[in-house]
Amino acid sequence: MRFFILAIASAAATAVFAAPVSLVKRDRASDIATLNFALTLEHLESEFYRLGLAKFSEADFKHAGFDDKVRDRYVHISQHESTHVTFLTDVIKSLHGDPVPPCKYKFPLDSLDSFLAVSQALENTGTSAYLGAAASLEGDLLTAAGTIVTVESRQSAVINEILGQSGIPYSFDTPLNGREVITIASSLIESCPFELPFRPFTQLTAKLPGKGDVKVETSFYGEKSNVKYWCQFLYNNKVVVSPREQCALPATAVGYVYVVITDSSAPISLKDDSHIIAGPALLFNGSHDEY
Repeated sequence: MRFFILAIASAAATAVFAAPVSLVKRDRASDIATLNFALTLEHLESEFYRLGLAKFSEADFKHAGFDDKVRDRYVHISQHESTHVTFLTDVIKSLHGDPVPPCKYKFPLDSLDSFLAVSQALENTGTSAYLGAAASLEGDLLTAAGTIVTVESRQSAVINEILGQSGIPYSFDTPLNGREVITIASSLIESCPFELPFRPFTQLTAKLPGKGDVKVETSFYGEKSNVKYWCQFLYNNKVVVSPREQCALPATAVGYVYVVITDSSAPISLKDDSHIIAGPALLFNGSHDEY
């Protein structure tokens, strides 16, 4: 049913742009930049699924213990991402903008497990990216973006379930701003034939605590022993701050959770990321049976 829903959503979005989009009192260049950033992410997702599905066959999925329908789900998701690329390209052209081309990527496709893990990270991050971008859009453009974010969210829910976690762990999803999103995406990008609109933060490595522990182990390049750092956990419309020496994973973070390292205990926000030193890193905590 998800691919059928996407067809309806895409048709509705196309109808939105059947007539000229009114950009009175709007910054056309800003709108095009926001849409091109979305297109950058959709190119990445589309190419990831294309290459991954070309490498991992139905037999590979069966050998890993999945039933016949799981690879089919990924085929449908791949089709969605390809459709999103076409749709955003057409919208940008309708605004007399130049759509960005794909980048050169460095996907970890050495194993099916890697493919599945990256797909989960991409879809959950994609949902957060569209939510964050909504703040800079309005009117028809906001509606068009909304027709995509709902599908991204459904895709992340399906993948979460495939990997043994809850598809809907929280009442609220977490928006990320452009710089936070590109920090996660840049780990999969080797180079681009254009300048990315945001400079990524330092990459953060984070590891879930072992059984009976609550401390998230973190590391990043350039950390200083004489600086006080904090872990900040973003999930379910919350920002929970913990001194880095404790970096205590909140008990209610039972799903996807972003963690960043900051040089201040003041909670970060979508508009104020000035205290982020590294991250975000994306963690997935808990199994389906724990929800």
